[in-house]
Amino acid sequence: MKLTMKGDYGLRAMLDMSAYYGQGPVESADIARRQYIPEQYLDQILMVLRKEGLVKSVRGPKGGHMLAKPPSQITMGQVMSALEGYVPLMECLPNPDSCKLSPGCALREVWQKIDAMTQQVLSSTTIEELAQRHQAGSAETMYYI
Repeated sequence: MKLTMKGDYGLRAMLDMSAYYGQGPVESADIARRQYIPEQYLDQILMVLRKEGLVKSVRGPKGGHMLAKPPSQITMGQVMSALEGYVPLMECLPNPDSCKLSPGCALREVWQKIDAMTQQVLSSTTIEELAQRHQAGSAETMYYI
């Protein structure tokens, strides 16, 4: 699996919105500023996430974007699937005929295991878990004078 900026930005935006879950919409300009994402690119990402049912958008002066479901019900796998689709580690994984060595290839077997483990981690890690890890990490780096 190759993570592009689109996937990274999408996950960061979802993590940001999870911090405001239940408090109403968050403006994309605020998300972009906090997460260091170009706002126009973020708008494109949010549109895809909205079409996939992961984000809701509200127009108007008090509008913005918010998670469509609780953060505990959205996984990294859902976000990545919406933004990236399935991106195999190796071309031979989804298409064994692409390599003459695929039948009985020991390397392919290892790549299959790695791919399965990656998909399992993505599908079992929720945005809520990421938010909790993020808060714990932020608390550890706080400096008080």
